[in-house]
Amino acid sequence: MTQKLDYQNMTHNAMMGIVRDALESVATDGLPGEHHFYITFAPQHPTVEIPDDLRVKQSDEMTIVLQHQFENLSVSDTGFSVDLAFDGTVRTLRIPFATVLAFFDPSVEFGLRFPSNQERMLASAKPAAPKNGEETTDADAADGPSGEAADGDNSDAETPKTGEVVSLDTFRDK
Repeated sequence: MTQKLDYQNMTHNAMMGIVRDALESVATDGLPGEHHFYITFAPQHPTVEIPDDLRVKQSDEMTIVLQHQFENLSVSDTGFSVDLAFDGTVRTLRIPFATVLAFFDPSVEFGLRFPSNQERMLASAKPAAPKNGEETTDADAADGPSGEAADGDNSDAETPKTGEVVSLDTFRDK
């Protein structure tokens, strides 16, 4: 018998289990403390269900932020769905775990990358939709790195937060 244990696949599945467990916990109990998630996925993959107008604006990667305003987070064995506001309109996204490329919780500086998902996406991706510029915004840019507002700043109480798309490049070392 010359078969070998596939440790790379086992590690990938264990890491994706962490993402699934974190999302399930939040779906059940909400976000504790200062926790919030940046989840990067492949929006052009045919198994990702997002509105066409959002898909057209994205390249090969899209990052969503689960922090202040999201609703109806639902997690299954194969993926998750969530309602997020884009330009004031609530949209439902259904994201298979097989399309998740990265997961990051900046409040505790915890992150995971899924290079094997990236490789599969590149191998099976359809041609990318046209880009509509490289705009990225982060509604939480005024907050500190841990998501905490500066002392005495109560503007968060007056200004509602919306889900926004940000570039993962924002968090990469340069």
